[in-house]
Amino acid sequence: MAELSVLKEINSYVTRIILNNPENGNAVNNDNLPLIHQYLQEAIASSECRVIVIEGKEGIFCRGMDFKFLMNSGQENQDWNIGESFSQPYRDVVTTIYQSPKPVIAKVEGQVLAGGMGIALACDIIIAAESSTFGLSEVLFGIIPAYVFPFLLDRISYKKARFLVLSSKTIAADHAYQMGMVDELVPDDKINRVLKDYLKRLLYSSPAALALTKEYSNRLTANEIEKKIDIAQKQLTDLLNNPENINTIRNFLEGEKPKWAVKYSSKG
Repeated sequence: MAELSVLKEINSYVTRIILNNPENGNAVNNDNLPLIHQYLQEAIASSECRVIVIEGKEGIFCRGMDFKFLMNSGQENQDWNIGESFSQPYRDVVTTIYQSPKPVIAKVEGQVLAGGMGIALACDIIIAAESSTFGLSEVLFGIIPAYVFPFLLDRISYKKARFLVLSSKTIAADHAYQMGMVDELVPDDKINRVLKDYLKRLLYSSPAALALTKEYSNRLTANEIEKKIDIAQKQLTDLLNNPENINTIRNFLEGEKPKWAVKYSSKG
């Protein structure tokens, strides 16, 4: 029997949700996002869970949304009206992570790109291995990281967030830590030990106090995440329903450059 693309492990009041498709960069799509959402809901409802950990198999956290899946969805839906149906499962996951009354930790190793960053940034605590990298390359394909922006702006300044999106650069984990995107930066071979230390502290803490900390801090900062996500979903839906953007993504998958890509040549 084929192994599931997302695994769930429960041990000592900790639920670990593991993206299990490293061959595809642990990319997320409408097949595995509902399973992630289901596991999150089960963990939140369970008296046997007090902390949730999200991680990727084989040293890759998540390379973002699965463009190939998007293309296949578009071929089955000839009018290309797929934006909202494609983005809703992702919205369900990131909002559930963010609103979870139980602490959610992102254990980050390897690449964290595009939608993968949204999943990590929605978590309460991000522990990153020193060799991990972060990037938002959406502008290269004619779209923007609409869902990632609200969570990015929760952690870093407006100007730094715009820099990451406009530059489309991939940055090293130490740079992400200096920006404030990452909470704990650790040597690759120490990440499990550091995660264990956090789990011990959280399990020693009052579950009610932890839940209240999340709810109270959101009230103090008037953090209306649902309204921000409504804006993000509309924006992404519009972008994905644009045939030009879809063609650009298809061309990228086939190794072609977008029509607007030009070379820069210095005369100096």
